Amino acid sequence: MKVSPLLRGFAGSCLVAVGGLITSVVPASSRLAEFPFRDSLGGRMTGLAIVVAGLGLMVWAWLTIGREVLASRWRDDLRRYAVTWFVPLLLIPPLFSRDAWSYAAQGALVARGHDPYQVGPGVMTGPIVEAVDPMWWWTPAPYGPVPLAFGGIAADITMNPYLLMLAHRALAVLGSFLIAYSVPRLARACRVDPVFATWLVVANPMLITHGIGAAHNDVLMLGLGCYALTVALDGKWGTAAVLAGAAAAVKLPGGLVVIGIAAVMSPLPRRIRTRLASLAIAGAVSVLTLVTIGELTRVGSGWLGALDVPGLVKSPLSIANLIGLGTSGVLDWFGAKTAAQQALDLARVLGILGALGLIAVLGLRSTIHQAARAIGFALLAVVLLGPTAHDWYFLWCLPFLAVARPGRRMTTALVGASVILTVAAPLNSSLRGAVVPIIVTTSLVLLVLGALAGRIRTLHVPTLVTTARTAG
Repeated sequence: MKVSPLLRGFAGSCLVAVGGLITSVVPASSRLAEFPFRDSLGGRMTGLAIVVAGLGLMVWAWLTIGREVLASRWRDDLRRYAVTWFVPLLLIPPLFSRDAWSYAAQGALVARGHDPYQVGPGVMTGPIVEAVDPMWWWTPAPYGPVPLAFGGIAADITMNPYLLMLAHRALAVLGSFLIAYSVPRLARACRVDPVFATWLVVANPMLITHGIGAAHNDVLMLGLGCYALTVALDGKWGTAAVLAGAAAAVKLPGGLVVIGIAAVMSPLPRRIRTRLASLAIAGAVSVLTLVTIGELTRVGSGWLGALDVPGLVKSPLSIANLIGLGTSGVLDWFGAKTAAQQALDLARVLGILGALGLIAVLGLRSTIHQAARAIGFALLAVVLLGPTAHDWYFLWCLPFLAVARPGRRMTTALVGASVILTVAAPLNSSLRGAVVPIIVTTSLVLLVLGALAGRIRTLHVPTLVTTARTAG
């Protein structure tokens, strides 16, 4: 019997939810900690296998739909599919990462009168900190005032970490809806098929699992950024700049949408003075919005001094980090420990400078028709050349590159990255130091990716996906 992609993706999401109840980190004192099979190695291996299988089903369903979309044969509403696929993940513990537990604890810090930019969750005791990654117990919050103020309001109502986590997941859902609203409109403005863009972004399992399943506040940042560019293309650049500031008030990279807004304000990049003026005006409005939000919420701007906190994770997904780790590893092997650390620091600094240089070029040279592409590449540069990169960071550039008239190579790269980063999601820091689970999960991931490779190869990606279809 042939199963529809809608049901196949829903079944996969349900499997991810069931497996997540076994594998996800939860507060030790919660009832969720008593869920069957959580305490045994065999149980956790079973849970991981269920999660990987579920992710594989979701990706399979997505690729099946993609074949019809790329052939211009799809007529159903893809946003309905996306909602159906993320519903099973709404009430489960956060997947693949403990960050949502940190969000809950940081909100509790605000509610208890602590400055989350000066102290970490470790100053508190009880269930609220039990699931927080020990790495972040004593580090200040690197997030903007929006999630912290929201978390503080929620913590004034309840200190139950599970309910606070769900509150932050609600922000991720809001961000997803903003993305779903904006992407088809951006696609039409950029003369890209909105059905294609909606499939590549909104129905993407990477957005559903990493964004909503893991409850990352990056999704709200991204949603505000997408909506800001949509508003700018409608001619309301002032409102767009305010929205860009609000995006930065979630996480600072969201403010990079300003370079697209400036391209809309002054469409001719050869007039450097006009473009510089546009960048200055849009940037000033965004910064003023950012500062105002910090003052109105009474959270302040101390988070700007904690932006180096994510860099404590030496992720190989960052090119700068990978080069630095490789160089420092060789120097460390030769016994030059001081030089090894300096090599890592130098690689990170050069990576940041390279990203800033590329952002400057994109901001000054992009035309109005390249506004989305400029934002997408700027965010990708921050991810690849910044001091650290997590798998969900690649969501930052996805909507903007999807609507930037992507050719065959760009589309194939976006699809391939989405597949790999979705299926390999369990191989993150939540398995840190667990040798057997890492080996077993890696084997399962490679097996599923091998099975899906043929379906990626059979996707007939046109040279340019540009039609006037609606999003469904």
